[in-house]
Amino acid sequence: MTALNNQNLLQLRFVNQAHIDEVKPSFSNLPANPYADGAFRKRRYSVIKMKSGELVLQATKAFVQDDSINTFQGNVERTYENLENSLLQSEGMKSIVNEFRTITGISEERDIEIHQFRMLAIDSDTPPAPEGIHQDGFDHVCICGVSHENLEGGELLVYENKQAEPCFKMEIKDGMFALINDRQVWHNATPMNKINENQPGYLDCFVLTA
Repeated sequence: MTALNNQNLLQLRFVNQAHIDEVKPSFSNLPANPYADGAFRKRRYSVIKMKSGELVLQATKAFVQDDSINTFQGNVERTYENLENSLLQSEGMKSIVNEFRTITGISEERDIEIHQFRMLAIDSDTPPAPEGIHQDGFDHVCICGVSHENLEGGELLVYENKQAEPCFKMEIKDGMFALINDRQVWHNATPMNKINENQPGYLDCFVLTA
């Protein structure tokens, strides 16, 4: 495994655990997902701007990716419930978004898309990212780990190109903040398995893009 030398390709840090603890309960309220990945991914999705320190919800829109980017659900318009208002107004969520803005340097006018995921380990080797090695079609992609229970796998993988072996692998720990240059590298995650088959196993995280 080689190392990425350019910090602009991948940046790692940990956010304040108190802020992670504040947003953690909201994942228990995620609705069912009606799309092809719904059996193993619960989800909310919002487009926001950060103005004067507040998260301002933008007009609801369908989330769609070209099939050249997403071979699993490409060209499918997917509409999800917004992140809860109580979450968007929380200091924890504001801190996470502010961290994203700070390290990307994006302007206050830039839309930020936030996906709130609970990834469920339901079968042997459940894929967190069913599209496999991929890019998301943005300048910046951030994975923010929030919680994991009864889980093996779900580790972040980063690739220098789609045909290469992973050059980076790391457990998505609670509070981990991984910013990926989506124009330059690809990413994926390792399959998930429950440690105890009789209990739920899952990974909670936010994915922020701009």
